[in-house]
Amino acid sequence: MTIWGESVGERASRVALALVLIALASWLPDVRKAFIGQVVRTDAPPGAAPVLPAPPPGTDPAPLAPAPFVRVVLIDGVNLDDALAMPAWSAVCARGLDLRVDVGFPTVSLPVQVALWTGLTQQQTGVLFHSGYPLADPLGARGIPAQVARAGGSVAVAEAYPYIVQSLGFGEAQPPLGDGKQGPEGWDTAWIEAARAAVAGPARLAFVHVLRVDTAGHKQGRGSPAWAEAVRTSDEVLGQLVAAGDAAHPDARWFVLADHGHVAAGGHGGHAPEIRRVRACIAGPGVAAGAGAGPIALVDLSRALADSTGASLPAASRGRPLGAALAAPLAGDELVPGPSAGRWWVAALILLAAAAVTAWALGARAALWAPWWWPLALLLAVVSLGAPTLSASFVYAPRGDKIADAVRLATYAAALWTAAAVHWAGRPAWRVVVATIAIPLACLAAALVLCGGLAVVWGDAAAPVTARWTAWASVTWLIVVRALWAVGLALLATSVLPAFDPWARRETRRSAP
Repeated sequence: MTIWGESVGERASRVALALVLIALASWLPDVRKAFIGQVVRTDAPPGAAPVLPAPPPGTDPAPLAPAPFVRVVLIDGVNLDDALAMPAWSAVCARGLDLRVDVGFPTVSLPVQVALWTGLTQQQTGVLFHSGYPLADPLGARGIPAQVARAGGSVAVAEAYPYIVQSLGFGEAQPPLGDGKQGPEGWDTAWIEAARAAVAGPARLAFVHVLRVDTAGHKQGRGSPAWAEAVRTSDEVLGQLVAAGDAAHPDARWFVLADHGHVAAGGHGGHAPEIRRVRACIAGPGVAAGAGAGPIALVDLSRALADSTGASLPAASRGRPLGAALAAPLAGDELVPGPSAGRWWVAALILLAAAAVTAWALGARAALWAPWWWPLALLLAVVSLGAPTLSASFVYAPRGDKIADAVRLATYAAALWTAAAVHWAGRPAWRVVVATIAIPLACLAAALVLCGGLAVVWGDAAAPVTARWTAWASVTWLIVVRALWAVGLALLATSVLPAFDPWARRETRRSAP
């Protein structure tokens, strides 16, 4: 039996194929949501320690001598260029060592600060991202603050987002937690007095977390008037804290640093050097004034903090004595984990296989029916949203509406391409589907291999957080989902239309007398 020139079986198989594609498109967003959930976590399985450069022979590996008082001020989110122009910060650095520090990856406040106070990188701690609440397992006895709390006292004061300092193991942390992000009423002004009291007080270790620059960066971007004002007032606060601390404890050792920078539009989390490399300085008795330089690793700064307070770092820490770290600065991306050689080979084989399958499915008409919609989708995504990185909020969106909107035109093109190939060119439906989505699916699989995301699909507990490839996997996933919907609906549409083959008509006309 035929319907409009095709057998019922042909029409039914096309409908069945369409339903399979639509079912897959309905299921994949849930899997992607699980993928994002594995990315944004604070309890990933511990990973390997980075390999840091060894100092040249003859380098003095002597650690910093302990100091009676240690004062740490962290100005959240300040880029290196802005920090270099902050007068109060520069005045502290002029008294000691002006350093460049690579904070590692991901560049997110809580993970970076956990790394600072433990001497373990983000991959080693498994604290990769945050969700606005304190860690379920605070650092406790593992970190420097808890050790100092038992031997001279440790106190932390946060301008906002108290869940961060509440997660670090300080003997006293202000303000009270509240909802994790907001302090008590009036804290937006009272915190400065609390911070002055902390640095001037008797605790051996005092830490002040200044957050306003980071807030301005997220809301209005780097370089905005709000950003400039936040930088200016943060530097004023730093000057007040140093004056109060020096007056009470002239023998205190000061550490001033940032935990990450911001991309131009605002945001952080990725691996870009401009947000990984920050300014830090160490000043006070026992620290000879000098050029400093670097970049050194954040865990090297942790070692300097531990040596200054008499605390110890875990055996797994790769933090080097300050002299050794300065003698062997980082060369590039030692603190950014990447795919192994084996993963690269697997990803390459997946892409080669998809290219071969696509060429076979297209057959002799490959040049005419090349799946051109796919590079168009990628181009539209990058032009509309920017290159995918873990500093871009759209990468983490569970539904990904911004990505879907950006590539809508390209996925419509995929649907039209499918309908034309099946309906007007008379190509078998399954070959058209293979030619349309094999390469996009392979690109998604390759990105998941490179970032470790296939483990999530298979139910593994690993955290797929890799520079570049995690972000591309998130975006590619949504493009593929949109394409599956478009292709499935196009197949359904061709199943209720009369068959039409212009190629056959052309041959008929040519053979007519």
